[in-house]
Amino acid sequence: MLERLVVLLESHSLGVGFVFVFGVLLLCGFGLPMPEDIILVTGGVLAWMASPLEEPSFAGMIRDEGLLLMVLTGLLGILAGDSVIFWAGRKLGRRVAEFRLLRHMVTPDKLEKVERRLRQQGNVVVMIARFLPGLRAPTYFTVGHSRFAYWKFLVYDGLAALVSAPAWVCLGFWFGDDIQQAARVAARFSNYVLLGLAAVLLLLGGRFWWKRRQERAAAPPRA
Repeated sequence: MLERLVVLLESHSLGVGFVFVFGVLLLCGFGLPMPEDIILVTGGVLAWMASPLEEPSFAGMIRDEGLLLMVLTGLLGILAGDSVIFWAGRKLGRRVAEFRLLRHMVTPDKLEKVERRLRQQGNVVVMIARFLPGLRAPTYFTVGHSRFAYWKFLVYDGLAALVSAPAWVCLGFWFGDDIQQAARVAARFSNYVLLGLAAVLLLLGGRFWWKRRQERAAAPPRA
């Protein structure tokens, strides 16, 4: 998919690439089944193609205007797409079952699961969900439905996006001269991210279990 997207867009200006990345990320908020990481890596490859740098380097990357603008475009696109889901939850709430398009993406079971996690973990859930494609939409939908403050949602979602968007775009830029290698590295990077999140979730679960155990041990015995 990555190679096809690059071939489709490489003959156009980088401005078209900006519009493409922002537009597709926005459409993801409306339910477009397109992996965000592929879109962001594609944006990085396009930025590399338009760059005057002969070889990518850290010093050159932080001064490359096209790359920096592509990272910013990715961030804005992510926040715009996630905001669509958030406000859909705020406006539609539990009426999601009435809409055939959303019924399969945001099931009642997922809503109940996310609401429970949101009550227990709060802001942490918003940040972690950014890296979990299968739970991101129902999480942000439920966050909006639960009257979570929009400014707070943007802060925590933005903090998570500040990790993912630059990472994916810079990965595409660094491996821009070898699209197949970029795709392979992106796939491995996704696996590492998931493993890291699994470790974090295990730690949070263990901490919650230990805290509950201590609370039960400290509670006075029932008469």
